[in-house]
Amino acid sequence: MVTDMVTDTATKVISNKKQPLCLLRMIKPSFVCILMCGVAVLFSAQLTAGDWKVSPGVSVKGTYTDNADLSSSDKKSQFYTQVTPGVAIKREGAGRIQLNANYALSYTGNRPGNRGRSIAHSLSSHMQAELYKDVIFLDISAGARLGSATSGGQRGGDSVGDVSNPIQTYTYSLSPYVKQHFGRYVDMLARYTFDQVINSGTRGLNSARNQIAISINSGPHFTRFPWGISYRQSKINNEGGAADSKTTSINGNVSYIFSRKWRINFNGGKVDNDIQSSRSSTDSFTWNAGATWTPNPRTDMDFSYGRQMFGQSFKFDFNHRWRRAVWRASYNQTLTDSRTQQMAEGNSTYWSSVDHGDSYLVQGQYEHKRLVKITDKTSGDHVLSEYKGDFDYATLTDEHYVIETLNTGFTLNTRRSNLSVDAHFTRREYEVSRREGRDIGINTSWSRQLTPKTDAKVALSWQKNRADKNATEDTRWTLSLGLSKRVTQYTSANLDYKYRRLDSTASTGEYRENQVSLSLASKW
Repeated sequence: MVTDMVTDTATKVISNKKQPLCLLRMIKPSFVCILMCGVAVLFSAQLTAGDWKVSPGVSVKGTYTDNADLSSSDKKSQFYTQVTPGVAIKREGAGRIQLNANYALSYTGNRPGNRGRSIAHSLSSHMQAELYKDVIFLDISAGARLGSATSGGQRGGDSVGDVSNPIQTYTYSLSPYVKQHFGRYVDMLARYTFDQVINSGTRGLNSARNQIAISINSGPHFTRFPWGISYRQSKINNEGGAADSKTTSINGNVSYIFSRKWRINFNGGKVDNDIQSSRSSTDSFTWNAGATWTPNPRTDMDFSYGRQMFGQSFKFDFNHRWRRAVWRASYNQTLTDSRTQQMAEGNSTYWSSVDHGDSYLVQGQYEHKRLVKITDKTSGDHVLSEYKGDFDYATLTDEHYVIETLNTGFTLNTRRSNLSVDAHFTRREYEVSRREGRDIGINTSWSRQLTPKTDAKVALSWQKNRADKNATEDTRWTLSLGLSKRVTQYTSANLDYKYRRLDSTASTGEYRENQVSLSLASKW
């Protein structure tokens, strides 16, 4: 009965064309944070003071640059300051609420070359509430970070960076769902999701999504033959006259486990894509067949071949772990859009200057720590796969595109040092304009604990991107050197040097920049 009520209500909401836009104008990102607190208060009687960990903090930073305007010839030096207060709230372990939230507000005075934003918000918050024991749950998440309306440029927490047209992006998601177990035979999940992407100053790129997803999967009884059936309907409403889109899919999957090392997998279904496209048809039957290979407890690999709406599709996901190192690689092709990537990015993990652990960031601000794999909570699809480092994203658009990604990375952790090397290749083929964008990049970083209170870090990145085959191609180099000194238990001082270089096939736009900064970060 509960499942039927959820499904009927969600279907009515999705079918109502006015509802999403109404919510889009009414609900603000701050509402989500207030809602999180409200749900927490509802269960406060079951919580103790020791369940919560609240860590406020602030960082102050001064930076000197020898090329404030990022000019190719007329360089002007400038000194500017940044103040970043923030707070981290965390609750994990036993209980009906799990919460992890990090927020920081960065104010930049005397911005160089009018770059970036004077005030920038960084937020990553996730909460799961158990509304009815083992049956009804609620997931809430909200994010905020700086981005760019065009491809290229630095992304992440730096409110200045090298982006001349930054935008403040807000994302949030509300997702109630019902789980039900039918003995050891069948597990059922019914979920409704409303999420929104808001890009400041670009109303045509704001959107809201309503989605229902229902899945029925085999229980523990089917040890050799796990199977599942899923249904999903998703509708995206865009502001500013941009075309809306709707996707409906039904899919079935079955596997056979031969042994601990081998498992074969098959998926098949029907997808109806009501999207803008230059193709004669966007509806298709889809399938893929593959296997999971686990030769030992430290190595695993998934690979498959099949067909989707855009043609043949191949993907793999490989991981190998040593005692102190990890090597990972993945390749995938899928149909997606800008908002899907923004939602995945907004739901990923952040660190801040008020981190709960012993980490003291060199910048004293939010730093994006990208996940190896980001999974859509509703469908289980890997909507974005990437590694540490600043990666370029596509120019924001309401146009769908087929994205092809190849990522590989190696991480080594020793008692006092950490080494990370990541490489990526991304190609996008747009459904309407038929443009083909491409990004290639390599990021390396090495950090070492020099003394119990002193850390050093070196990072080098190279990125090449272009928006189309015959478009301008930009190549960026970034070198960072940092030294962090823990002054007291809660305070650290950071000295940094950064070199930026942009080479371009265009006649203008190239630059070189040197930066030196000193910051003080404290939490309490």
